[in-house]
Amino acid sequence: LGPLHTQFDDKGYAYTSLFLDSAITKWQLGTWQVKDKVQVTYNVGHLTAAEGDTVSPDGKYLVSLNKMAKDLFLPVGPAHPESMQLIDLTSPNLRVLYDAPVDPEPHYAQMIKADKIKPILVYSKDEKREYAVWKEDQARIDRTADGVHVYMYAIRSRYVPDNVEVNQGDKVIFHITNNDMDQDMTHGFGIPLYNIDMEIQPGETKTVTMVANKPGVFVFYCTDFCS
Repeated sequence: LGPLHTQFDDKGYAYTSLFLDSAITKWQLGTWQVKDKVQVTYNVGHLTAAEGDTVSPDGKYLVSLNKMAKDLFLPVGPAHPESMQLIDLTSPNLRVLYDAPVDPEPHYAQMIKADKIKPILVYSKDEKREYAVWKEDQARIDRTADGVHVYMYAIRSRYVPDNVEVNQGDKVIFHITNNDMDQDMTHGFGIPLYNIDMEIQPGETKTVTMVANKPGVFVFYCTDFCS
């Protein structure tokens, strides 16, 4: 009961989520016969199979994006995680391989082959990039008509400059370049009392603006482990 979403494999079968039954049914295209059914926990909505809504589905795995977990995981309070379940499509009978707690609410997803993803691991060192600082001696503080611009060099646990003095009421614009050109060497930059917290990936330059409307001394520091 409650058919909701269908995905396909490479062998002529379709898989439909059954919201009310908390189950997934396997049926054959052409004959329309139901071949198998597996219970999931609980109230499945969307499904995602490996390239399962394309003209060339992969047909090995299916993920059930469930709306409720109920008693599946250890309760830690009145708010429960939702669940996603990995299902094996390679054997005649559907089989749940793994249960994973996830944030509410899993809703529609795509599964593609990993070799199709070509991510940026480290941003390229572009000497012409606006606001970028690639050497310590390029780091500086410039006061202009539109505010105080801080051109900051970041590497491991260091910021240059590491002390910024401005007048109360100044608009302060930080331009920060992460000079750690190594994969996964993320920098953070936080000024907690001004509600500023951001990540700067390897080779990336980011800008954040604040108005120094409170007198005093305010710390800034790396909010991501970077050394």
